[in-house]
Amino acid sequence: MTPQLHPDTLPFLQELTVNNNRPWFNDHKDRWLAIKADFEAFTQALIDEMVKYDDTLVGLTAKNSVYRIYRDTRFSADKTPYKTHIACFLSSWGPKNSGVPGYYFQIGTEEAYGLKGTCNLGGGIFMPTPEALNAIRQEIFYCTDEFLAIMNEKSYKHYFGSEFFTLKKLQRVPKGYPADWEHAYLLQYKDYTTSYTMPDKFIGNDCLFDEVLKVWRASVPLNRFVQRAMEDIRQ
Repeated sequence: MTPQLHPDTLPFLQELTVNNNRPWFNDHKDRWLAIKADFEAFTQALIDEMVKYDDTLVGLTAKNSVYRIYRDTRFSADKTPYKTHIACFLSSWGPKNSGVPGYYFQIGTEEAYGLKGTCNLGGGIFMPTPEALNAIRQEIFYCTDEFLAIMNEKSYKHYFGSEFFTLKKLQRVPKGYPADWEHAYLLQYKDYTTSYTMPDKFIGNDCLFDEVLKVWRASVPLNRFVQRAMEDIRQ
């Protein structure tokens, strides 16, 4: 049987959006625990399939990949205690960490980092360290044809287009690279993240699982490129 999300996932998160407080959450915690259990099973099934395409995910578990629903409000003006989405991040380079290559899946009502829509997913690397970013840019500069071939692959273009999801782009070419290089624009990103908004028709549909796999598989070549660029940093 194809893994599915709990049917109460979106209704619960939509209700939580307008009742983001501890009393309401505690009164509906049984609902949340059922949703969380099904999401973890969904995530584990995704891991079991994705290791066939990216063997760096071998040994990864849903427990190390699913984010907590509780928000970290220590340094935020927004003190609402709960996220209004549920998400997972698959990477053997550190559980649920940014700054490492992996595969992301989010469903809910919250527009985290400017994401829009009910369901967002993708791959690549988000918020890399300066050292990692420099290594990726260098790999792009020296292996440009390979990088462009990844971006021009049919399934990659279908899901992700020609731009990366990034919080900010440089106005100029990074220091050390020729400003007149025809592909200099590729070095101006501060994140090399693929992003796709899943059409609502797939949410709650039996085919959601397969659709997520299709999107993630399209990002595997980019992830491998980034992994290779960062090999020396990991050592």
